[in-house]
Amino acid sequence: MNVKVFRFDPKNDDAPYYKEYQVDINSKDHMTVMTLLEFISNEIDGSLSFYSHSACLHGICGRCAVKVNGKPCLACQKVLDGNDIVIEPLKNEVVKDLVIRN
Repeated sequence: MNVKVFRFDPKNDDAPYYKEYQVDINSKDHMTVMTLLEFISNEIDGSLSFYSHSACLHGICGRCAVKVNGKPCLACQKVLDGNDIVIEPLKNEVVKDLVIRN
């Protein structure tokens, strides 16, 4: 699947951009957006910033909220279906990549 991820480091980048990653997943694996982000960070691009299992893992705290294909969701709860996706921060107040000010 093709994964486009919003990237922006205000300290180093002039403007936000999207980086594309190719990831082979099986929709039967029930991979979540969080698991996908962790895979990208651990295996492809260690510079990606996001809230990684920041607190609860049960969709209660809401810290992992992102937009997937333009719709808000919790990364730890949103299961991938194998289709291409775009992952963006929930708000415009970006600290870095998918990390936002609360």
